[in-house]
Amino acid sequence: MIASTGAQEAIPLVEERLTVSVDGQHATTTLLQVFQHGNGAQIEGRYKLRPGMGSRVEGFSYWNGEQKIVGEVFERTTARQVYDNVTSRRRDPGLLEEDGEGAFQFKVFPIQPNEKKRVELRWSKWLERRGQTVRFRAPITRGNADIVIDVQGQVKNVRSSSHKLKLDRDSNGIRLRSDGARGRGELVIEWEVDEPEWLPSAYVHRGSGDNDGWFALSLATNDVDSTRSVAAKDVTIVIDRSGSMTGEPLANAKAAAVDVIRRLPPTDRVNVVAFSDEVDPLFRAPQLLDEENRNRAIGFVQRLHEGGGTDIALALTTAIKSQDTKLGRPRVVVFMTDGQSDVDKSILAAKADTGDIRLFTVGLGKDVNRPLLQRLAALKRGNFTYIEKASAIQADVAKLATHIAKPLLVDVSLDVDGVQATRLYPRSLPDLFVDDQLVVSGRLKSASGIAKFTIKGRLAGKPVTFTRTIDLGKSPPRPWVGRLWAQARVDHLQEEIALGAKQPELMTELIELALAYNFVTPYTAFLAIPEAELGDQRGTIEAARAAKKKIMAQNPDAANLDKNAADPVYLSQDHAQNLPQGAPAMRTMGNASDEDVAERSFSGSVQTQRGRGCAGCSTGGDASSLLLLLGLVVLVLRRRRVT
Repeated sequence: MIASTGAQEAIPLVEERLTVSVDGQHATTTLLQVFQHGNGAQIEGRYKLRPGMGSRVEGFSYWNGEQKIVGEVFERTTARQVYDNVTSRRRDPGLLEEDGEGAFQFKVFPIQPNEKKRVELRWSKWLERRGQTVRFRAPITRGNADIVIDVQGQVKNVRSSSHKLKLDRDSNGIRLRSDGARGRGELVIEWEVDEPEWLPSAYVHRGSGDNDGWFALSLATNDVDSTRSVAAKDVTIVIDRSGSMTGEPLANAKAAAVDVIRRLPPTDRVNVVAFSDEVDPLFRAPQLLDEENRNRAIGFVQRLHEGGGTDIALALTTAIKSQDTKLGRPRVVVFMTDGQSDVDKSILAAKADTGDIRLFTVGLGKDVNRPLLQRLAALKRGNFTYIEKASAIQADVAKLATHIAKPLLVDVSLDVDGVQATRLYPRSLPDLFVDDQLVVSGRLKSASGIAKFTIKGRLAGKPVTFTRTIDLGKSPPRPWVGRLWAQARVDHLQEEIALGAKQPELMTELIELALAYNFVTPYTAFLAIPEAELGDQRGTIEAARAAKKKIMAQNPDAANLDKNAADPVYLSQDHAQNLPQGAPAMRTMGNASDEDVAERSFSGSVQTQRGRGCAGCSTGGDASSLLLLLGLVVLVLRRRRVT
């Protein structure tokens, strides 16, 4: 935290606590920090938090002495108006707003000389998974981090590259603790999910009223046969060389493109399209990567220079029309740009493709039209990669090249039986490549009985299905599933608005969802203020609260989201141990019902895995067998003592 008045000097952080609860891959994080203001005048404290892309802040509080002031979500304009008015009277409000994707800033005023100011924030996020490895990151400067892991499956090889960890475990799960003895800055913890390949995970939460609910479904890719031949593909690299790419951006984009060309196997075909407000393709169509064509492609990229405007639609149309559909190869387009362009023309260009290309868009720098590139990638079953710093272009594009080198599950679709599923996100399901994961969230109508989720696609050219069946009546409460869907819906609405949608009801719905589900967006913010300090802003706040009450009445599922939620499981503090690298697999509780069944079907043969709390995992015997074994051990020990 820094003082926003005077010399804007740092306010020392004297205490910090990070508590994280992980259910499957969904993490809810609470950060408590205490800052000590030194001698001098009263100040306004400002702080920026970067929990990462995909994070949503769901709670904000601060303390005046021993009094905790809990924040409320309001429309951003209202929250700012009240904050500015109250601070002008030297009173005590706090304000938390979004400051770009994955970043938030809060302001607290006033902080008195020698005062300790406590601030608490809570945010949630679906954690990234690559292959079998799940990674958790959080900004932390000092102190301990507690993590409760509740995973549907088994976890092994828990490790941290940033902090020394201790591990507690009992029948309820595991807890990791950082003793702060090693490292400051970002906390990074990884663990591996030890489960059968291609095993879907499903989580549901039912509302307390008419039993409507939500679901979250995920499927991680596993290269079950890393030695199998990969289908030869056509790769077209599209590079923005407009004037805005001058200097380091274009230099690094060129180096990244050359690296991709060098990585492609000789069985692939390649083309390069350079563009500004004009296009310059290397070939009329992708050419086989023999030594001559590889060198021609590399030389073409290295000779590119900047100049002109940006016409994404023209470049995309050129790349699409250059495709050869006769051989039936997978066709991949990697599209790198830092600019803006006509939205409607660009989307029409993507929709005009009849050859079923896979489009991977790469946005460079802060001025790029991210919603447009996200929409283009979604339309063509690819992914969007955002790279803020020019220095990271080469490394991040190299990761993308490794990712798309091995297409695994293609032509993906989802069927839901036994219950009506609506408003599913993402709207278009992408193909899945190596180290990839599909995550789908949606609403459920009359969520009762048995729900069957079936993911279909083609793997190694053969039809496959992956099925998860859940007894909705026995599924434990998981309020985060509802918020995950609300966040996906809000992201969709933001994208529509950013792409120029004119319907005012979209903005209304976005704001009302954020207010009902209680999280920060570009249009909502947390305001924390003592009631006694409202002054002439009391009428504004009371009107905002009344409007929010009506919204909650219209969204009873959101209003009742936390009712009947299971209390978090806290482990006993016995049996603490240092966590070794490469620790053996540890049994955890998944909270799944006994009726959960996972099925995987490859070319018609069905393999069914059943387990208690862990679909597809071996339980190692039932509880009665374990008690009998313990009883025999005790009996033997007693007999030894007697003898």
